[in-house]
Order: sequence, then structure tokens, then C-alpha cells
Amino acid sequence: MMKVYSAHLTIAMVLTGFISFGQTGKINGKVYDKNGMPLGAASVVIPKLQIGAKSNNSGRYIVESIPHGTWEVEVKHIGFKEFRDSVKVGPGVLTKDIQLDWAELLLDEIVVTGTKTFKRKTESSVMVNILDSKTLDNLQVCNLSEGLKFQPGLRVETDCQTCNYTQLRMNGLQGGYSQILINGRPIFSPLMGLYGMEQLPVNMIEKIEVVRGGGSSLYGSSAIGGTVNVITKLPRANSYEINSFYQRIGGGTNDFNLGGNATLVNEKGNAGTSFFFNKRDRGFYDANGDNFSEMPKIENTSLGINSFYQFSDNQKLEVSLSNLNEYRFGGEMTDKPAYLTQQSEERHHKIWMGS
Repeated sequence: MMKVYSAHLTIAMVLTGFISFGQTGKINGKVYDKNGMPLGAASVVIPKLQIGAKSNNSGRYIVESIPHGTWEVEVKHIGFKEFRDSVKVGPGVLTKDIQLDWAELLLDEIVVTGTKTFKRKTESSVMVNILDSKTLDNLQVCNLSEGLKFQPGLRVETDCQTCNYTQLRMNGLQGGYSQILINGRPIFSPLMGLYGMEQLPVNMIEKIEVVRGGGSSLYGSSAIGGTVNVITKLPRANSYEINSFYQRIGGGTNDFNLGGNATLVNEKGNAGTSFFFNKRDRGFYDANGDNFSEMPKIENTSLGINSFYQFSDNQKLEVSLSNLNEYRFGGEMTDKPAYLTQQSEERHHKIWMGS
């Protein structure tokens, strides 16, 4: 009789163990920012259980083998506020998408323009002002020229009624004394910089670093007034974006802008490619009806590609190639060739940039 009782007790204990082992669930979902962009490499952890996972390039995560019950989930990502919430785990899979908010204090952002080396902003010996892509999107600007108008100490001036070139005045000096860089390289000559600011679309810009004051020892004689360094976007997660902008000037002139970009990153996150394109068409604008334009006709097409491959923590290869193609015609509003008009100016820029 005793042997039978012991056998029954052993079987009951084994069955109880199987039932306890099977009472686990899963949590999955997506981590993204307030603009809906996926956040890769976000840490999703249940601190009490010391288990968790990291989100992939699409922002997706899954935490497995979670015992049934109510647990606190903690989510962290560099540059974002920490997220905490309680979830109730039961049988099956619980789906929970998580939105992270940007951290307000970014005082130690990395800058390169001040000393031509990567330094924290607070450690740089030169004052560097930053205008990031998030701010440019909020301002609803479509090119570099419009974005720089919102930087303190800078004056973007539109000159010449016929061609409407823009020059960037820093410290009161003319535009030829302001150096414009693309990823730290002087792609534009001082003369080309007068037209180039309107040719650079904002959807290719990651951030703009501005240094006011002479920097000729680092960037040459064109940097007497100051330096503007345009940092182009590098891929961080798989995503795409298409945007358009339209305005009607004076009730009769159309200004249409269409742009887009896409990024592709591998699963390891050590290689990726980003593409961008931008198309702008603006007609003549005649403010006083004299058949001479106050704003010229513009046909602008920009496209480019940026790629990177990271060999190790301190070795990375970056390659970029872009093309700017702009036709600009101002003066007498006619279909005649420029040399047959009473007064006009016609310019056609075809620029290739690579690094």
C-alpha cells in the first residue's frame, strides 16, 4: 500500500512540474519615435526577471519565456527618454508597441566643424551652433538657404532681381567670405556657394554645423566670415519617406517641390545605404506687370546616395555621391533664347559631388 502511495505522489509531482514549466508567455512589438520611425538597438528588459531583448533595424523585438503575471518593462535607447510600463503576461503572445520621446538635453552632442576632429560640443574650443534635421522638418523648409535663416547671427540675403542668387553673410562680410562645406569638404567654390544653397534639399541633410568667425587656418581663405558644414544623412534603420511642398506666389506663380529618401541597413547594423531625390519647379513671378521677373524660373533636380561599412569599432568606410542639376532663367518673361531678350540671365548648373 505504501509503494502505491509513493508512486502516485511521484507522478503528481512530475505533472505539476510540467504544468509550471509550460506557464510562460511572450511579448513582442515595435519600438519607434514620435514620427513613427523605427528605432533599432533599443533595449527592452524586464528588470525583475533579468531577461530582455534588443530591437532589430525595423524596430521589432520579442521577449520570450516570461512567467505568467504582471511585470514592469523597461525600454532604453540612446538619445531618448527611458520608458517604463507594467504589462500582464498570460498564455500566448502579448503585442505591445512602444513610442519613445526624444531626450530634451543634448548638450554633449558630437561636433566636427570646430576643430576638424570629433569632439563633444561642451569640450570644443570653438563655439558651434547646430541645426538638426528634426528642426528643419518642423520649420517646413525645402532647401539649405531657407533653413539657415533660422540660425542666430546669420543673414541670408537675396540679391539680383534677374537671377535671385542668395549669399550668406556672416559677421557682416559678403557671401564670398563664408565657406560652405559638404561633410567637411569644400565642394562649393565661393562663387558657386552663391547659388548652391538653394540647390541642396533638406531631405539630404542630417544636421548643419555653423561656426562664426575666422577659420582660415583650418578651412582656407574663404572662411574669414565663418563656416557652414552640411552633414548628410547616413542610414540607421530600414525606412522610407516621401514628401511634397506647394506654394502659390502672388496668386499666379506655382512653386512645387517633391522629395523622398530611403535607407537600407543589414541585420548586423554594420553596413547600409541611403538614397535621396528632390525635384523642384517654380515659374516666373512678375510683381508689377512689366513683363520682367522679380523671381526667376527654376527647374531643379537633385539625387544622391550615401553608403557605409563598419569594419570594427574604430574603422569605418563611408562613400557618398550626389548630383545637382539646376536651370535658372530670369529677366524678360519670354520663350526666346536668352541672347535675343532685352534683358535676362540664364544659368545651367550640373554639379557632381563625391567623397
